Amino acid sequence: MTVNWGFLGAGFVASRGLAPAVHAATGAHLYSVASRDAARSATLEPEMVHQSYSALLEDNRIDVVYISLSNSQHLEWVTKALQAGKHVVCEKPLGMNAMETRSMFDCAAQNGRLLIEAVWGRWHPR
Repeated sequence: MTVNWGFLGAGFVASRGLAPAVHAATGAHLYSVASRDAARSATLEPEMVHQSYSALLEDNRIDVVYISLSNSQHLEWVTKALQAGKHVVCEKPLGMNAMETRSMFDCAAQNGRLLIEAVWGRWHPR
């Protein structure tokens, strides 16, 4: 089974961190990227570029969404992605406070989806 990834945001962490990892991983495919700049989205070499965040979330070919937007946008777009039936990996910090974070995890549970904060593990080899 191949897991199709969609990225919201095409900044440094997405382009230098997760995009190369998804391209190299067996069973993972960078299907689409949406960002404020379509040309920048294309540099991550997805199969396609969506012109808006909402269009990416509406695409039923995407299984999991990686969110690397500004911290203040996490609550809005994590919630929308979960409600669209996507699993979510979101850059840290997940929420701006405990209440936002709880709201996102409650939304994940209500929609039967996984929500993961992208943090390095204690024993990461780097």
